[in-house]
Amino acid sequence: MAVRLNIDEQRTKLVFLEHGLGARKEYPHMAVLEEVFAKNGFNVVNLDATNSLNASDSSTEGITFTSHYHDLEDVITWVKSQNFYTEPFALAGQSLGAASCINYAGNYPQKVDWLLFAACPFIDGNELLEKDEMMKHIEKYGFLEKVSRSTGKTLRINKIFNEDVKSYNLTKQIKNITATTYVVQGLCDEKYIIENNKQIYDMLNCEKQIYLLPNVPHDLANTQETKEIFENALKEIFNQKER
Repeated sequence: MAVRLNIDEQRTKLVFLEHGLGARKEYPHMAVLEEVFAKNGFNVVNLDATNSLNASDSSTEGITFTSHYHDLEDVITWVKSQNFYTEPFALAGQSLGAASCINYAGNYPQKVDWLLFAACPFIDGNELLEKDEMMKHIEKYGFLEKVSRSTGKTLRINKIFNEDVKSYNLTKQIKNITATTYVVQGLCDEKYIIENNKQIYDMLNCEKQIYLLPNVPHDLANTQETKEIFENALKEIFNQKER
């Protein structure tokens, strides 16, 4: 598994970042997250999940939510042996990476004191299969293929993804979270994802804030304008954190 470390011995905090389905650590919104966390005193572990269009091993045909989540767990376990490891730590993720971070923060609330996630696509995996057009296509044809705009490579998602994700319901994990939590959601995303993140926010029992970003799509920073909106939201979050 490929991992980029943004480490400085002067920093005293730690954050793990995880991207979305088929993506990579270099995506614009992941680069923004890494930069802003580093500027605010965090050592940053930015991972490339397996079964994705990135530097890590395996084929996209094998991707599942379980594999994505276990990659986060595996990287955290590895970092425990490094001299910059601190606990509790922060988690931040987008889309499927957001769901992984939520799942981890709910399963291990004592380990996570700060959580930031954007555009989480589901609470109940069965509802995702009913609402998402990609998932509907996979249910009908058994797979979906699309070409990545940034890499030119073909992403193929098989029905094992659907079979796996429908076994997950994150309600318990969401309610278990004790970390200070920030929900970031672009308002040019799919309607069901916008409503999903509002619902997650309402379910949280911890200190929390939600940021609804106008004119921002699912991938948050795909143009200079949306990048600036996303960066400004993160700056506001960190300003609030220091108060």
